[in-house]
This record gives sequence, C-alpha cells and structure tokens, in this order.
Amino acid sequence: MATERTVNADPEMDRRLMAVALRFGRRTLGSTAPAPAVGALVVAFEADGPVILGRGNTAAGGIPHAERGALAMAGELARGSTVYSTLEPSPVPVDGLSDVQALIAAGVSRVVSALENPDPALAGRGHAQLRDAGIAVATGVLGDEARRLHAGTISVLSAGRPHVTLKLAVSADGMIGRVAGERMLVSGREAFARLQTMRIEADATLIGIGTALVDDPSLTVRVPGLRAHSPIRVVLDTQARLSPKSSLVKSAADTALWVVCGSEAPLAHREALLAHGVEVLPVGTGSGGVDIEAAMRLLAERGVTRLLAEGGAKVAASLLGRGLLDEVVLFHAPVVVGPDGVRALAGGALSAIERSPRFRRVEEARLGEDRMVRYERAV
Repeated sequence: MATERTVNADPEMDRRLMAVALRFGRRTLGSTAPAPAVGALVVAFEADGPVILGRGNTAAGGIPHAERGALAMAGELARGSTVYSTLEPSPVPVDGLSDVQALIAAGVSRVVSALENPDPALAGRGHAQLRDAGIAVATGVLGDEARRLHAGTISVLSAGRPHVTLKLAVSADGMIGRVAGERMLVSGREAFARLQTMRIEADATLIGIGTALVDDPSLTVRVPGLRAHSPIRVVLDTQARLSPKSSLVKSAADTALWVVCGSEAPLAHREALLAHGVEVLPVGTGSGGVDIEAAMRLLAERGVTRLLAEGGAKVAASLLGRGLLDEVVLFHAPVVVGPDGVRALAGGALSAIERSPRFRRVEEARLGEDRMVRYERAV
C-alpha cells in the first residue's frame, strides 16, 4: 500500500507537468523503436510548489523504460510522490519487474498518465493494478498531445503500418525539381534545419529509386555531432537498380540502408547490394512497381513505427492515393522552377492535400524566407 501523502489535485498543474513529461519523452523519438518514446516525472508537492525529484525517458533501444529512469533518479524520495507518464505504465515484466510493480515498490501515492496503453491486450491493466495497490490514478491528461508523441506505436498496433509523414519542399509554382534531373534545393537554411529534426525523430526515411538516381542523396542527419542519430534509409526500388557507387550504398556500413525491391528483381542486382552491406527486402509488386502497402507492413514488422517520406513525386502520389499518409509537411520556397519542373505529386496537384477533407491544417510557420505548413489526417 502506498504511503499516505498530500498530493496535487489541480487539473491545471497536472497539465503543466504532463507537458514537461511530453517534452522530455520527445527527446528520444527516433531511437527507441519499436518501443514508444515515453517521458516520465516523479514530483513532490511542497508548500511552495511542485519539485521534480526525478525524470526519465525511454532509453535508446527501448530499455530501460521512462518510469524506471525517473524512479532511479528520485530514489527514496519517490515515496509518497506523484508520477507523470505520457503512457500507461506497463504491467509486463522487464528484467523481472514491470513498471507497475516498480511504482508500487517505490511507494508512490498517485500516477497521472496521458494515454492508456494502445495495445488492446494491455489497455487499462496497468492502471487497474495501480488502483488495486491503493495508488490514485488520473488518466487522459493532454491525451491529444500524447497521441501525437506516440503516433508511431498507435499506428503499428491499429493499422499494422508505421505512422507516415510526407515532407515536400515546393517551389512557388508547385514544383519539387527539374525534369532534366538537375539537383535543386528549393528550401532555405531554416527549413533545412527543421528537416534535420524531422530525420532525427523518425525511425526511417523513405525515397523512391527515381529520387535516389537523380539526387544521389545521403539522407543522413547533417548536424555536427548528430550523424549517429540518422534514421534507417529505405529505398523503394522495384528492380534493385540502386548503384553500389551511390552515396546511399557507400555509407551503408555506417548508417543502415534497406532496399525494398520486387520479388523478381534481378539476382545479380540484389547480390551487388548485399555485398556492400545493404539489406535487400523483396515484396510483391503491382502495376506501379513495389506494392507500397506490403512495404509499409514489412517496415512495421521490422520495428519501424515512424516513417518520414522524402520523395519523390511518384512515391508521394502513391502514398496519398493509397490513403497511407498521416501527416504532410510542405515547405513553400519563394523560387520559380519553370515549365520544365517536376510537379510535387505525380499526376496531380498539391490541392489534393491542401483542399482535401482528409487533412486539416494544424501548423504554419515562417522559416526564414520559406513558409512551412503542416497537415494531419482529419479522419
């Protein structure tokens, strides 16, 4: 039974402290998959206000969990405290003890969580065990914000695929590059910096073979000291045409590279990639190339929960057409490509996103000379 202690009952204070836990959890996005990036606080309420005794977030690789880190920092001071967690504490033992058992053993008085466990087999079990131990439980605090933080885990469990964000850098005339194949950066320094953050927070980033051949990107995080936080690079490449001399393949020893190809891709092409440390993942094909829905399921099975799609136009149109987009981030640059440009969506216009009832605008910001607009799935 938890030690009796006066605890906070102010909903506004709960929201403020949960916001801190959410920010702390976000710090490890992109490094915890397939586990969610949870944030947790251990808080004591003193006469002059709350004191954070411990804080934790899910460690790289998923273990230890956030609650364990926060309790370890607080030590004996955790007795009688309130714990804030962005996700329901797990009732499943890890290293012999579940998060729920750790909270009970620490003698906390109250647990505040933003979301129930998104796994239907576990939802509510952690909260029930805490209540059975005499610990007060409050749920649903900043639930919408927590759903965004844990969108990857929720998508894998509910849809069997990663949460997919499409990023497009678009010129003033709706182009993403030139038909002639000239590499073109249509977004400025501030927008590029935002992209680096998006890569850090993604488990994997995705392009099509067309973009790989034309742009020869590296898709790594290009912030000094943070390259190790680069996501897995994924290329949709029906015939496994990616060159061993490409920047992607040449960096495969340092940053994981997966090529998703058709099951009938030439064996010689596959073997050449395998010889350079590339993981080759065959899936079925359709009329347009790789079966993108099968590819999404495969990525989820391999632990990818958050996927950043960076192009090109064909991949963007395919994801949109199949209803696989959860977020879209558009970087509008004040440049004109001209009539020889490549439209942002193959066979369509940006209005398919901007005016679609399937998406709602949730954020808009100026990034230097560029304008960033973010959309989320509405239904």
